[in-house]
Amino acid sequence: FFEAFGLEPGAFQTVFLKSRGHFRAGFDIFFEPDQIFEADARGLTNPMLERFDFKHLPRPVYPLDQNTEWRPGR
Repeated sequence: FFEAFGLEPGAFQTVFLKSRGHFRAGFDIFFEPDQIFEADARGLTNPMLERFDFKHLPRPVYPLDQNTEWRPGR
């Protein structure tokens, strides 16, 4: 995406992305793993499931509740 606009990501001191997907593969040639920081920003997706206010979710449910395990459906 950057290169489509003639920009070189590695030339910037800081690059911000909004992504919950697999972005690292596209940036590992520009930045080392210790240069990448993930921010927990609000949005439609969030890896912290306990932050969602589920209204009709039967409990207990994996992985939200402790002492539960995943069991595949029939």
